Amino acid sequence: MIAFITRTALCLLLIVTAGAAHADRPGDPVSRLNDGILTLMRAAESGVPAEARLRDVESVIRESFDLETSLRVAAPGYDRAPEPERRALLDAFARRSAAQYVSRFDGYSGETIEITGERTGPRNTTLVETRLLRPGGNPVVLTYVLRETEGRWGIVDVLLNGSVSQLAVQRSDFAATLRSGGIPALTRELNAYADGVTG
Repeated sequence: MIAFITRTALCLLLIVTAGAAHADRPGDPVSRLNDGILTLMRAAESGVPAEARLRDVESVIRESFDLETSLRVAAPGYDRAPEPERRALLDAFARRSAAQYVSRFDGYSGETIEITGERTGPRNTTLVETRLLRPGGNPVVLTYVLRETEGRWGIVDVLLNGSVSQLAVQRSDFAATLRSGGIPALTRELNAYADGVTG
């Protein structure tokens, strides 16, 4: 799993306006993602090529996550960029997110994933708790932060052990590239990561 920067995600989410989202209830996109992760793991165990696995899990990520809202936090300046640059970065962000899942979930040993709870989060978010259960290993506890727009829900952040934010790490990781080369440089960097996983 990613080593995340702690205790900043929920604060960062306060600056974000709601974006497009993708399900009727908070647990729906989380269930979809959980199923996609298990499918990805089984595909890796069966020897499905990484490029095909990335393509399949990218589709799940686009359906489950509110990627535009996440980008507004992770890549300050995204909203002010020209539309073609925004579109290219969004596509690269989706590919890189999928590639991270491909890299992390590269085999299957009987794991299961369960939703263990749901609670209200700050500023109209909902937190959905899950556990990845590994035979013979400690469970991995993940909390998904979801935001609703027009009756539909999308994941905007993932917290490890309830407090460590994926968005906080992404914001930190992207900062130097954005300062030096802006949105186009970040787009190239994210695509290069995905190409490296599938190559």
